[in-house]
Amino acid sequence: MTKHVIRTALGWSLGLLLLVSCEKETPEETHTTAPTVTFAGVVDAGEHKLKVGESVTLTAIVENAVNPIFSWKIDGKIISTERSLSFVAEKLGEYFANFRVDAENGTAEGQVKISVLEKLPPQITLPAAAVAFIGVDKVFTAEADNAENATYVWRLNGEIVSTTDVYTFNETDMGDYLLSLKVITDDGQDLKTITITVLPEQQPTLFFDNGRYYSSANAGERRKMTVPIGKSLALAPVILNISNPTTFEWKVEGTVQAETGAYFTFTPQEQKAYRITVTEQSTNATGEVEVTCTPPEGTHKRTGGANKYATDAFYYMPAPGQFVNSISATTPTAALNALQSWCGVSGSYFHIGAFGGYFIVGFDHSVENKAGFPDLGIAGNPFASWCESGVVWVMQDENGNGLPDDTWYELRGSETGKPETTQRYALTYYKPASTDNYPLWTDNMGRTGAVNTGYPKFITETWYTLVGTCLNSTFGIDAGRETSKCYDWGYVDGINNAADRPSGQFWIEDAIHVDGSSANLQYIDFVKVHTAINSQGSIVGEISTEAYIPTDLNFQ
Repeated sequence: MTKHVIRTALGWSLGLLLLVSCEKETPEETHTTAPTVTFAGVVDAGEHKLKVGESVTLTAIVENAVNPIFSWKIDGKIISTERSLSFVAEKLGEYFANFRVDAENGTAEGQVKISVLEKLPPQITLPAAAVAFIGVDKVFTAEADNAENATYVWRLNGEIVSTTDVYTFNETDMGDYLLSLKVITDDGQDLKTITITVLPEQQPTLFFDNGRYYSSANAGERRKMTVPIGKSLALAPVILNISNPTTFEWKVEGTVQAETGAYFTFTPQEQKAYRITVTEQSTNATGEVEVTCTPPEGTHKRTGGANKYATDAFYYMPAPGQFVNSISATTPTAALNALQSWCGVSGSYFHIGAFGGYFIVGFDHSVENKAGFPDLGIAGNPFASWCESGVVWVMQDENGNGLPDDTWYELRGSETGKPETTQRYALTYYKPASTDNYPLWTDNMGRTGAVNTGYPKFITETWYTLVGTCLNSTFGIDAGRETSKCYDWGYVDGINNAADRPSGQFWIEDAIHVDGSSANLQYIDFVKVHTAINSQGSIVGEISTEAYIPTDLNFQ
């Protein structure tokens, strides 16, 4: 759990100075775009609130400016020609600090509102809901602005349980508990409440990601994959509720393998089904997968298709999201039919909700990998300051049965392999007891949270786990507006910065195994898209990918 701290005026000032060090200055480069201006540490929709006698340092972050000249103005008068402005609150009132940069390649301006008040009551930041587990400590630390010399009162179901800035919650019965926090200062007080849902303690678990969700309904199923004879398959389990995995024991048909790490490369010698297990040694958690060695690649390649668009919908499993219930479906079958009606035509985009939400579709022919050229087109609805990136996965129909039950390969993007990118990230959503509550989530990194939107009404399970590649969030605030910046290339619903990788175009040659090695696919038959970011804003809601129907760019 993230440790919260009390934020003071001094803390914000330090944060402002630290953020300045991250400013990009590249005066030697040739800039084709105008300068941009944002402000470090500005909160409350671009407004700073101070009491008389307090001060704040405002710092502009300027990018893409060639030989810039800076100026700050209040009431039309220039009061600074530096990037930073030190403002002392001498009188009550509202002040508007206007910053301007003039450069050889253009100008940019921004404004910060400063409100000087007689009193500043505390303001608590507390989520509306949280998850805890039976018998496990969950520490809540007060997070509040304007809380210097504050008094704290925590109440659980109405009873006082702590009078410090920290409360440790631990209950042995399942159910919902109401926790409140009151923060009191000489300037006033604030009160917030949170609903804590207590669940059974999670057990160490390993399972293999076959591209579909994991829940109580299918947890006992043996997951299956395929690999053509003459090729190898990299395997790695999804790890749940194991904080510090040690070594792994791999077995093929009961025979222990030399590999002791989380990755295992399997090269079958004959066409048959193989039972492969992996056990994490410190917890004895075991996962199992059945890998079928199929005929050589190309045996089941299909030609002669009549449609450049994907024509068949196989699975629609969204995460909670603002628009997942905009379709009238109340059953999984009806939801899949809605996705099917979207296939085969250009149509509009489809919503898949927060992190991990996905759809799986297929073409009426095999899409060829033409070296050096984009093969798939998947458009989204991004904006310059708002991208909701999704990862693309592809699959060959290696067993020739016309179903996406073979092996998925991720298409690498600009974030692949970076330390902040998490593969096999697993996030579990819990169905709220009431439609008045938001869906809670836990992940396989020990974190918990909530999605401030509805649970899909056509999903019957009380919990389900979605797995995929999680990208580091770029969510931020720019001049009071919430933003989600795009990555350089390789993701749906983004605007590419790489000149040789146009937005919405994807290369089959970018397909990789789970260990990052190239898959070297000659063609693909199925496509999966899932939301790749676990983040949300207070105004725009969760980051959730919208994608148009996949297209074969090689189609003639």
